[in-house]
Amino acid sequence: MIDFCEMIRELNPKIEMVRDEGAMLPEDIDYAETASIIEEDKVEKASPYETLVFVDSRRRTFESINIHGYIALLSQIVTGAVVFENGRCQALFSPNKGPESKLVLAIPHTLAKILDVNGEDVRIGNLVCRVAIGNNAKIALDSFMQELERVHVSKYTNDFLTIKDGSIDFATPSFQVERGPVGLVKNIQKAFVSFEVFKAYSSMRKSQRSKCISTKLVTDNSLLRIMSYLKLVGTSGLRGLVRIETIIEEERFGSTKYQIFETFNRLASTLSVLVDENFFIPRAPEDTLPVIFLERCLDRYFYNPRYIHCSVVEAFGGRETIM
Repeated sequence: MIDFCEMIRELNPKIEMVRDEGAMLPEDIDYAETASIIEEDKVEKASPYETLVFVDSRRRTFESINIHGYIALLSQIVTGAVVFENGRCQALFSPNKGPESKLVLAIPHTLAKILDVNGEDVRIGNLVCRVAIGNNAKIALDSFMQELERVHVSKYTNDFLTIKDGSIDFATPSFQVERGPVGLVKNIQKAFVSFEVFKAYSSMRKSQRSKCISTKLVTDNSLLRIMSYLKLVGTSGLRGLVRIETIIEEERFGSTKYQIFETFNRLASTLSVLVDENFFIPRAPEDTLPVIFLERCLDRYFYNPRYIHCSVVEAFGGRETIM
């Protein structure tokens, strides 16, 4: 296994402990001039699901390693799932068999070429890390986490309708009837509709969803992203407005579209009751209660930041700057 410290020691890296990853600053929503509405019939109410599986990840960045201006990030990603059944949530992991946890060293492409490293494991002192490579360290982390979630989703789609917290940006598994997966998007950055249409969505009633729209997946033109906006609460405005979406092959869409519409109808009835309408919980109501439960369970599996920092500083011989 590669010793990362020995590899870059002569480059005099600067180690910085990341005490605060920073709040996610909101961005302007990217609106579209037109939208491809694919649902002709009126959206109908449907019976809620009794059983759903929710998949999500939590991420914590511990260290920033500055190597001649190229930034590597040392982070931990923890991925797991809960099952919601008959009004109760249960984690699909336990203290004896915990969620999937990865220490990830994320580095930009340019630095990876300089150091001649690929996506293998490397050692930093007594820490074993998987290397993730991207245009920059943050993009590398995002892609690595998306792949972890894709693999995790695949474990459950044979048996359950599976909800992935966040957008679906992978091609497989694609939509299967009564199995999904379905992405639940809370932080809407790209609307895929015009400002006027999006504004109308914010005035929908509780549990009301919009007609479905579609767009081709950027990474694969043979795949369609099918989306519908859903209002989780009865107040006007963006509060409680989320998007549900799934991916399907274009050639399969014609024979499967009504099953997708029915899945979205039933999810609208289900998700709208799994919310904190009093807004007592941070990030509610867009964060549904099963997702909040899952995130709190996953948070217990993070390493102690001081342990990680001391391990890294010791491995690099004491070079540190605390942010």
